[in-house]
This record gives sequence, structure tokens and C-alpha cells, in this order.
Amino acid sequence: MTDRATFAQLRDDLFQADRGLYVVPVRHHSPACAWALRALIAEVKPAHVLIEAPGDFVSQIPLLLDPDTKPPVALVALVDDAGDRGRVAGYYPFCDHSPEYVALQAGAAIGAEMQFIDAPAATKAMRGQLDGTEPVSLLDEQRFDTNDYVKALARATGCRDGFELWDHLFETRLGQSDWRGFFGDVGVYCAGIRAATPQAQIDATGDTMREVYMARAVKKALAAGGPVVVVVGGFHAPALLGDLDDLPTPEKPVGTAECYLIRYGFRALDALNGYAAGLPQPGYYQALWDRAHTKETPYDLGIDLLTDFAGRMRAEGHDLSLPAQVEAMRVAKGLAALRGRNGAMRHDLIDGVRAALIKGETAAQDIWTTRFQAFLCGDLLGDVPASAGSPPLVEDVRRRARAHRLDISDSAQRTRKLDIRRKDSHLAASRFLHAMGLIGSPFASRTGGPDYVSGVQTTLLFEHWQYAWSPQTEGHLINQAVLGDELPTACLVFLHRERAALIDEGHARDLPKLVDMLLRGLLAGLGAQLGPFVVQLGSDIQNHGTFASVTVALRRLLFIVQSSGPLGAPDALDLRGIVGAAYGRLVYLCDDLPHTSEEDTQERLDALRMMNEILRDCEAIGLDRSLLDAAIDRVALATTNPVILGAILAVCVQAGTRPAAELVQVMEGKLTGVSLDTADQIGVLRGILHTSPPLLWHADGLLAVVDAFIRSIDEDHFLDLLPHLRLAFTQLNPRETDRVAHELAGLLGVQASGLISHNTQVTDADLAEGLRVEKALRASLATDALTEWITGKAAS
Repeated sequence: MTDRATFAQLRDDLFQADRGLYVVPVRHHSPACAWALRALIAEVKPAHVLIEAPGDFVSQIPLLLDPDTKPPVALVALVDDAGDRGRVAGYYPFCDHSPEYVALQAGAAIGAEMQFIDAPAATKAMRGQLDGTEPVSLLDEQRFDTNDYVKALARATGCRDGFELWDHLFETRLGQSDWRGFFGDVGVYCAGIRAATPQAQIDATGDTMREVYMARAVKKALAAGGPVVVVVGGFHAPALLGDLDDLPTPEKPVGTAECYLIRYGFRALDALNGYAAGLPQPGYYQALWDRAHTKETPYDLGIDLLTDFAGRMRAEGHDLSLPAQVEAMRVAKGLAALRGRNGAMRHDLIDGVRAALIKGETAAQDIWTTRFQAFLCGDLLGDVPASAGSPPLVEDVRRRARAHRLDISDSAQRTRKLDIRRKDSHLAASRFLHAMGLIGSPFASRTGGPDYVSGVQTTLLFEHWQYAWSPQTEGHLINQAVLGDELPTACLVFLHRERAALIDEGHARDLPKLVDMLLRGLLAGLGAQLGPFVVQLGSDIQNHGTFASVTVALRRLLFIVQSSGPLGAPDALDLRGIVGAAYGRLVYLCDDLPHTSEEDTQERLDALRMMNEILRDCEAIGLDRSLLDAAIDRVALATTNPVILGAILAVCVQAGTRPAAELVQVMEGKLTGVSLDTADQIGVLRGILHTSPPLLWHADGLLAVVDAFIRSIDEDHFLDLLPHLRLAFTQLNPRETDRVAHELAGLLGVQASGLISHNTQVTDADLAEGLRVEKALRASLATDALTEWITGKAAS
């Protein structure tokens, strides 16, 4: 199908009046295709209208034709193959200018029998498009934009991509009456795309088997008596034109699929937002379609669009003057004429806006172009009849929201204050809202109160929420309906998939994230249903080999076990069991601390800071503190990393297993000993200040040792040490800094106010540059013999 004769034959074969067969190649959501198709059906008056859509969606045709259905809408299939993936969602959208939607309307007007003829949504051929867990489109036209034939034709016509090429060749013909010529050209264009696609790729994507379903439906309709109009994506048209005898047996569906008609939006239909079919900025094509139904020329739409765009921008606080609008339209019309078009199309308008509104060099994606494209996308949301029903998850969430006295009668934003510790009904509402957040719903956001995930203000009594039932909320729930029919089930499956995603990303044993997932599940009220997750978490802990991760996870688990109210976990979860497992693992991993590398120092330093809290709390839940005391004491003097050494000794002193005098002795040895590395001298101090800052003034003699060392070194040595001292003392908060200043003032016999400074505007880079300038200045003064004159004493 690559020579002119073959293309000409295909053009003739599309409409076979003697057989009563009319194969109509379309591009999904194309206004020009929809316009020509409506004219074709009105003239041919077919007995059957067959449409490329999953065959098991046919029961939804009456709903699509219901007067209360207002596109954009979509048929959504929740496909379950009973495998490990669970359910996935596939979408088949319609808008006013979708050829398939127009075919249904035109067919119903003449009393034709209408049928969807593609493979059922649960077949392997269709599941090939549903190869992940994210919702996808059941329409796929990516070949219209990535195919080698399209790229070559775009270069030949001066178009920048397949979208502009399609507009240039076909959307410019919107409103014309010659449907035979129009679809003949579309058929040839699509045949070229198919000819440039390897057969192996067509088979691999499931298209071959899908075309078997379509061909069998066409054959059956012809046998019942024509004429038969077949509306299919242009790529499939060549497969339906020849002999329809001896067709292969179609594969049977794998699993089941439930179908619903739902509201949809233009943003989801935008091809530039990842949608696999249709054209970019559907709001533009809707306006083009609407204009085509008036007596005005549809391609004079640009003036109205630019006027509306200017009004939108002014409302949002962005000034767009009338002269700029006029200039944008002038440029757009000029470009359209140069490009051989009978009016300014989408690309011409975008280029006109860019030329008129951008001053200076244009970036790859300038702000005005982005704003105009967002405007052309549109924000229209459709509507469906009440009889359309909803997936079970949507109905379950609505029921639960009403039971918790949350008003979802409209889309207004409301607030709710929940007394989560003293009122059970408020705690139940909180868990519902947290469950909605767990599955990513935009329904509600917590604006105040305890934040258990980040550990902030966890003693507060009240939670404050904002919530609103919006189309976005409903759309998200429909997307997530693949997770289960009830909210708790959906939350459990969501956690399972989130865990699987960690594995896929190479974070299979990220214990802190896994514990946070457990915490979120408890906040969502899953309780004992988290049992399998807890069992797996216990296994992960037993096999984990990272000291820092186990420490963080154990600290979080201790927090959960000691909590009540929203985090109250049932005994059936045996959280104390996995706490014990984490504690035992931590004791075992302590023996790795003496071998801490430079790369692991900060991470383990942060973990050792938590050790004080763990030692404080472990006895409260029945853990044997002596095991961890012994482990820390055992490795206290075995480490060679001075920072870790300081941190471990600080923990031992805090725990009471070693005297403070030993810490002072080690510090003095490090500061006064011979060290080739200035960072090593300050390393022990850094470890102490990071882990237990109060020891600096509570451990007798420790601050005096540090002060004596700093006063004993010469200025050059001090300047070398200053960045490391700065790093060590940044661990102190302002109150601790004040305490150090007061203690030093007592040692020096001066006023503390003279030592305290809260200037935090100096960065490390500023400090380094200041030191460099000071050294250079001192060297210059010494060279010029000015040191004694400046300082009043002899130069050293």
C-alpha cells in the first residue's frame, strides 16, 4: 500500500455502494471529521451505524443520547483480570465534536441500529493499552504525530508537527459539503501512516486482534442488510475494506469490566497533557465547531478568541492592550496567508500572540504563550444524567461523607473543626478525611491541628479541615475506583501499590517510608486490616542492614505505640512485636558504628541523636534497656571516626553508662593531641553538640577545655579551624547559644551581652570570602612593614 495506484484504489474502496458498505476513516475529536460524517449519514441513511468503541460499552448508548448528557463525558471501564495488578481504568471520552458522538446523534435521528464494534475492554488486545496501574485512554492516535510518514509530510509542507499538519490538511476544510472527497483524503493519509508502521508493531499493540472484532461485526451487519456506515480510526480503515470471509476467531475477554458514563473535562482531553488521542487545546476546537454552525466563516474565530483571552487576562491581573490584540491578529492572519490557509488556525494564533506580546528574545516556553495555550485548552466540564449511576467507590464515599455530617450537596468550600480526642464521632470523621487524603483525593485539606506524619504539635486537641465536593473530587474517585468498591479497601490497595512502587524504584527496604505508610493507614482508620502490612514490615526490619534507617523507624514505631486517639492501634496488629524486632536489630547493628565512613557520618550522627529518646522510652513499653546500653558502651571507644566518637560518648554519658569526666578527657586529648587534620580536632565536639548539646555546660570542665584550647592556638590555626567550629556550633539553637555565651562569660569574668550575637545573615560563603580577604590584607600589611603601625605592636 505504498504506490499511487494502491492509494487510489483505497480511496475508491472506502465507499462501496454496491455492497452497502461505507467505511469512514476519522481522527478522534476532529470537528472536520464530525462535520463530514454527519453529512454522510444524512445522505446515505444507513440501516446500521457501527462505531469503533469497546463492544461491551454498547449498553451505554442510551445514556450517551440522553438529553441530559452534556459533553465532554467519558465511558470508563474498570477492568479486573483477577491478577496481581488488580483493576485498572480505561477511558473512552466524547466531546461535542467527536465523530463517534456525532455518529450516534445522526444515527439516532434516522432510526439506524447502532453498535460498538471494538474488542471488549477486558480482552488482551485492549489490555495491551492498559499495561500499568494508571488510568489510560482507550483511544490511541500517537501514530498521527510520531509516525515517519507524518514527519516526512510535515517537513514537505512546512508544518512543525503532526498536529499542525492535520489542521493544515483537514481542519481547514470544516464546513465543506464534499464528504466523499474529504474522507477519501483522510483515508489516503491514514493509509500512509499504516504503510509506514511495521506489521510486527501492529500485532504487538493488539490492533490486529481488535480489527478481527471490527471485521466480524461489519460482516454481520452487512448480512442483516445495509447500508452500513462504519466509523473507525483512520489507521484501522484499510483492514475493513477487503474480503471479510474466513476471519480468525476472536480472543475471549480475560477477566471482567464494569462500565460507567462519567463527567469529563477539556483539561483531561488535551493531547498536550498526555492524552493519547485527539487534538491539543480542545477548547479551541469546541469554539471552531460552534462557529461552524453559524453563518459566519469559522476561520474568523481568532478575533473573538483573542478578545476573550484579553478579558480573561485582565481579570487575572495581566494587562493586554487593544493594540497588542490587533497586532496579534494581524500577524496570525499574515502567517495563515503565507502558509496557504483560508484563515488563522490554532498555530497561527499562537504564533501571533508570541510575536505581538513577547518583547526581546523568546524562550522555549514563554509565559504569554503558556497562558494562551491554557486558555485554548478550556475548562469546560460535562454532565451526565442522574440515571448514569457511579462506580461503587464513589457511592461509598458519598454515603460515608453524609454519615460524618459533611455537606456534599454542592461544590462550595466549607470548614470543619474536629475534637478528635474527646468525641468518637469527630475521630471517625477525621479518619474518613485522612482516608480520602491517603488515596490522593482533593476533597479535603487539613489546615490546622496535630500533624502526626511530621511529628509537629501532636498534643493539640482539635483538627481543622477545609473540604468541597467538586467534579475534580468525583473524577479522582472514579480514577481510584480500580482500587476497590469501598474506601477502606481502596486505601489498603493504595498502600500495597505504594509499597510496590518503592520496590520498583529500588527502595524496597526504606524503613522510614514504610513506617510512615503504616502511620497514614492508622490515621485513615484501617486498624486491624493493616495486619498483613505489619507482618511484612516486621520481616523488612529483621533483614535490614542500615543502622540509621532502623533507628529512625524504631523511633517512629515507639511514637505510634505510645500514642492514643487518632493513632490508637488495636492489639491485633502486634505493633509491640515489630518494635521489639526493630530494637533487637538496632542493638545488633550498633557494632557497625566503629566503622562509620565519612559518607555515612551525618546520617548516623542524626540517628545517634535519636538514641537518647529511644533509651528514654524503651523501658516504658517493656524493652530491655540494658541491651542497648551495653551495645553503645561496647563500641564507645572502638570507633575511629571522631564525630561518631563524640556522639557515642555523649549518649553514654546521658545514659549514665560512662562518667562525664571520660568525655572531658577524650575531648582534651583530641584538642591538644597531634592531628594532621583540623576537622579531626573539632570532630568530637561536633558529635557532642549534635547529639547532646547540654553536655557542653553540664559536663564539668568540658566548656573550659574547649575555651582553653581556642585561646591557646595562634591566629592562623584559629582561622583554619573556624569553618569547622562554625559547623559544630550551628547545631545549637538560639537558646542554647545564649546559654553557652553566659557560661563563657562566667569563665572569662565579662558580661554575657557582649558575647551574644544573633546575626544569621552571614553564610558559609561569606565567611570564607571574609577570611580570604583578611589573610590577603594581613600579608599585604606585613609586606609593606605596616603591621606594627596598624596594630600598635610588632609583627610576628
